[in-house]
Amino acid sequence: MLLIEAEIYFDTLSENPNALKKDLETRHILRASFNLGNDQLFSGDILAAETEKVIYRGKSYNAFIKLFTEEEAYTNISYLIQIGNSFFIQTPSKVVGRGTIIDYVYEECIK
Repeated sequence: MLLIEAEIYFDTLSENPNALKKDLETRHILRASFNLGNDQLFSGDILAAETEKVIYRGKSYNAFIKLFTEEEAYTNISYLIQIGNSFFIQTPSKVVGRGTIIDYVYEECIK
């Protein structure tokens, strides 16, 4: 599992016509695709701070992103996972936001 701490931002409709139409309630699982670069898309969950009940579009937040990835996949993308690197948040192919990596940790899943 790859756990990324990131500053994330969801676009507003005035910034991006593909933006989400509503703000996100954190009581629901927030699943998105993350374009880490070179069109490498990974599905993952956004874990907001427990104090955040809603993630509002147009505002930056620190959050954790949990990506379930095997060692081989991580090895192939590890050069993209660097502190300070940017990524896009997508719902399937539409960019709805962006983020910057603050920190990360990879832990091999035990089978």
